[in-house]
Amino acid sequence: MSDATGDAADELLAARAKEGCRDSFARLYERYRGSPARYLYESFRTDFDAALDIEAEAWRKAYENLASYRGERPFRAWLLAIARNLALNRIRHDRRAPAPEILAAATGPAADPLERREAIDQCIRLVRALPAELREPFVLRTVFDLELRSVAELLGVRESTARGRLFRARKLLTEAVRAVPR
Repeated sequence: MSDATGDAADELLAARAKEGCRDSFARLYERYRGSPARYLYESFRTDFDAALDIEAEAWRKAYENLASYRGERPFRAWLLAIARNLALNRIRHDRRAPAPEILAAATGPAADPLERREAIDQCIRLVRALPAELREPFVLRTVFDLELRSVAELLGVRESTARGRLFRARKLLTEAVRAVPR
């Protein structure tokens, strides 16, 4: 769940940054750097270097457009929305979506650290193999721990739609894990 004091602190830091306090923006950067790149990498199945490039552009745009941040949603959700829009624009510009990955089998937890790492990697591949409309809300809710309302706002859909997509993503993942031979 989201930490209310963290959101309030973000709102205060953003307000100070709007007034020209560069240190406040730097604190927001320190708090959330890497989040946009991880989100883009997991949600859009892009290469990590491209995700880092888009993250840098998202931070620049966030700084330039800080006056438009109203504090109605958490700063991180606002930043991720900027990164998402940049990624979608890049995809539209390139006229090609990221190539789909092959669905990989996942194994259960293992005692051997190497086997455990392989199982984790296979689970990550299962998530990445989800259709984008299911993968994106799953990553936002599960990995980034955004509230359902924030997920819905970021994706531009109703909460009920976001909830349905999360349900379908979890169902597909459960079925995929159950189908793995043990």
